[in-house]
Amino acid sequence: MIEAIVLGDINIDVLMSIAAYPSPGGDAPAAQVITRAGGSAANTASALAKLGVGVRMIGRVGEDAWAEMALRALAGSGVDVSAVQRDAGAQTGLFFLPVTPDGERTMFGYRGANARTDASGIARESFAGARLLHLSGYALLESPQREAAWRASELAAQHGASVSLDIGLQPALSVAGEIRRLLSGLSICVLGMDEAHALVDAVAPEGAIEALVGRGVQTVGLKLGAEGCLIGGASGAHRLPGFRIPTVDTTGAGDAFSAGLIFGHLRGLSLPAAGALANALGALATSVWGAGPALPGRFEAIRLLREVGGEYAGQAIRALEGIQIDE
Repeated sequence: MIEAIVLGDINIDVLMSIAAYPSPGGDAPAAQVITRAGGSAANTASALAKLGVGVRMIGRVGEDAWAEMALRALAGSGVDVSAVQRDAGAQTGLFFLPVTPDGERTMFGYRGANARTDASGIARESFAGARLLHLSGYALLESPQREAAWRASELAAQHGASVSLDIGLQPALSVAGEIRRLLSGLSICVLGMDEAHALVDAVAPEGAIEALVGRGVQTVGLKLGAEGCLIGGASGAHRLPGFRIPTVDTTGAGDAFSAGLIFGHLRGLSLPAAGALANALGALATSVWGAGPALPGRFEAIRLLREVGGEYAGQAIRALEGIQIDE
């Protein structure tokens, strides 16, 4: 059964482990090169499927070898790819990500077919039974993908589905007006402080939560990096510490964080429990190379939450184990 629809980018990521980022014109030999399926929305879809959520992906890929790799990876993670569009006139999105020893990645990419996602190719039937639509902010950067995102939002409203948005820094800087149009209808909004500065001129995490809730957002997940997150809504905000585990690559950490909040929403977790799960998934994502099919799933999250414990870990673990949450 499809519970969540995810709309946004599907890419191939080429990750290169380098000792340091070179100066312009310099060299940075790679110790290893790893190719993974990726894309901000596709990563969240894979993470949700690995948590046991029925997910359908809406996006666009080319008619090339990269498309076959990306679709195999999504399907292998348990994602329904029947609504993914194919484009003979564009290349599948391709990104190059140098990663330094601290796990920080820099992105150089071509969005290709993603930006050509066609609103008319989104079938109303794709939303039947879905309880939530998750959008990547990158889907709002260009037309016609932008119109596809708005059509999906309209179809979600017609089917009584919640809407979640992971904003992203480039969209916050480039298309702030489009994002602000969405805020009042959001059940979940995920962002970092840089995005908050751009959208609501917030100077402190608590101020960002208050400003976004004031604009109609029901739940705000504010990512604070290694410090964890601040999760808030109309009833107040909760600061949750991050998980300290060895980091090799930060690619996909924010996408996995979004999956945790979405899972919490769908399973009725309290805001702090959903935030604890989101932090755990984000931390686990940094322990592996790349994202997409490499992202850790339900069993890894349960193991980490049990090891670390905490006030809200038990509720998240019970939900991951399929136990009904009544509290």
